[in-house]
Amino acid sequence: MSATFSRIPLRQMCRPSFMRPVKNDQTERKPQYFCYYLDMIIRTDASKCRSILQGYSHFNNGMEDFWYYSDVAFETGRSYALISEYQQGCMYLSYLLGGQIGFKDGLEIYLDDTGITQETLKGISWNLEPYYESYKNLIVRKSIEKALKNRFVEESFEQLAEGFCLTPERYDRKLSQLSGERWSASAAVGYASGKKVFYAPYNSSNFYSSNARLKLMINYLTSHDCMVLLPVGSDMYLKDCVDQCIYIEQKSVWWKSKQ
Repeated sequence: MSATFSRIPLRQMCRPSFMRPVKNDQTERKPQYFCYYLDMIIRTDASKCRSILQGYSHFNNGMEDFWYYSDVAFETGRSYALISEYQQGCMYLSYLLGGQIGFKDGLEIYLDDTGITQETLKGISWNLEPYYESYKNLIVRKSIEKALKNRFVEESFEQLAEGFCLTPERYDRKLSQLSGERWSASAAVGYASGKKVFYAPYNSSNFYSSNARLKLMINYLTSHDCMVLLPVGSDMYLKDCVDQCIYIEQKSVWWKSKQ
C-alpha cells in the first residue's frame, strides 16, 4: 500500500515522545517543545525482512496474532479500520504501530522519513482499551485534569468532556469501571496527555454496532491531528465511521502467490 500525502505548515507543539518537562529555572517547569509536521506519516518497510513467513505476538489481554510483513503507511488526522479475521494480522498491525511489538526480522518503521524505535512509537501511542493497561485505574476527571496541567493540548476539562461525550455521573469513576463510555474516557485521557496514535485490540463487528459514542470519539481525535486504528473482523459497521478500510492480506492469498 502506498499513498501520497500533502503536508501542512509546521507549528510549535509538544512532541509526545519527548513529554518529560524540563526545568527552565528554579521555580517553573514547562514542557519541552519540538517542531514537527502535523500530518505525520508512519510507514513500515519490509524490504529488509529476513523471514519469509510472518510476525507473531502474544498480547497482555490473552489474545495473539500473526501478520505477514508488508509495506503500509498511515497518516495522522485519519481513522482506519484494519480488517481481517482473528489471528490474520489486524491486531498485530494495530499493536505494532502502538509501540507494543518489537521490530523483528529486519522490519523497519519510519516517522515521515526518519527511522524510529519501538519506544518512540510507544511514547506517542495510547490503547483505547484500558482494561489491561497500567492506567486502567485512573479516575476520569482527575487524570484528565492532571494531564492538562502539562499543556500538551489547549482545551479545558469541560471542553474535552463535551467533545468525547463524557457524562458527569461517571467523572469520578475508574476507567476500568466504565462500560460503553470506557473507550471515549480513555481516549480523552490519552489526548490530554499529548498522544497521537490511538490503537485498539481486535473486536468483532458487533462490538461497534451499539457504540454510539464511537463516531464522536473518532471525529474528535482525527480533527485534532490524531490517528485512530481499529482492528475488526469485517467492515459491516466501521465502514461508515472511519476514513479508510484496510483489508489485511489473508494466508490463502500469501500461499497462492508463492506457487
